[in-house]
Amino acid sequence: MTDDRGSAAVMAVVMLPLLIAIVSGVVQLGAVRVLAARITSAADLATIAAVDDQDESELIRSGSLHLAPDAEAVARAYFALNLAPVASFLDLPPDEIAARAQVAAFSSAPAIDPLTGVRYERPTVRVLAAVPVRTPVFGSLLFAPTFIVNVRAASSPR
Repeated sequence: MTDDRGSAAVMAVVMLPLLIAIVSGVVQLGAVRVLAARITSAADLATIAAVDDQDESELIRSGSLHLAPDAEAVARAYFALNLAPVASFLDLPPDEIAARAQVAAFSSAPAIDPLTGVRYERPTVRVLAAVPVRTPVFGSLLFAPTFIVNVRAASSPR
């Protein structure tokens, strides 16, 4: 009768790092998915805040909703503000991410977005951003240490 206890111990020692790498990768992927949802929410909230900032004089004059002249600046400011809670996971500061984001305000409708080709039937604020997220576990597993989360959000008044 042969004694397999030694080979089982060697097999466990050999397989343990692989198992730890797989579990760590799955946990990191889950964390990136949660972070992507929070970043998407930040962009959505930024467009909603920008759309909510209406041009009151135009509303009084014409009775219809129009975006404020500073809608793009409002969207950028709120995007940076909404990214602040997850700043420790980002590869760039929230202000820089917001500054690099492609923000557009389509004050007249209908309008066609030149970047996405989407047709907007109402005045709309749109945010497109590539947000770099740190992924230290992927970096230690010889993958890219940062992951880009691409975000697109658009809102219009109703």
